[in-house]
Amino acid sequence: MNAHEDVETAGQGDWFVRTAAMVGDLSSPFYREERERDVWNEASAVGLQVDLLLGIAAATAMVWIGGATALPYAIAVLILAAAGSGVAMSYARRLGVRVTDSGSVMRLRLIPYVALLTLFLLGAVRAAPSSRFGAGFVWGMVAGFAGLLLWLAWSEIRDRRRKRLDNS
Repeated sequence: MNAHEDVETAGQGDWFVRTAAMVGDLSSPFYREERERDVWNEASAVGLQVDLLLGIAAATAMVWIGGATALPYAIAVLILAAAGSGVAMSYARRLGVRVTDSGSVMRLRLIPYVALLTLFLLGAVRAAPSSRFGAGFVWGMVAGFAGLLLWLAWSEIRDRRRKRLDNS
């Protein structure tokens, strides 16, 4: 069974999986040849990571260079950068693949993302408008980022414990 057949079987009643398969053109004959499919999947993963890094870097540069004026646009770029990653993770989860279960969440490859997001948040705090809404919104982003870091650390600890229990 190939990946497309998995999608057809697992996502028959799921509108999200059906829509994603249509957007990704997963019924294309291209996906029937295993090597081409594997290479394309790897290329797509690399492209997604490059887009995510460049999007976060662009948003970070916008907030540091453009200040308060650029902040709404930088936030929009950040949301767009995260959207593709969020859709990919949701798609995998809907088909029964949990990205965090396949290995360590806290990998060295996450350091550039955390560094860029930290720089973005520092720039956003610096550039935040003095209005109550603007400042509150930026501090809400900071709190959300801190929560995300805590969740990642908790997930890492939980996964290590689960692996230790499974191995004993």
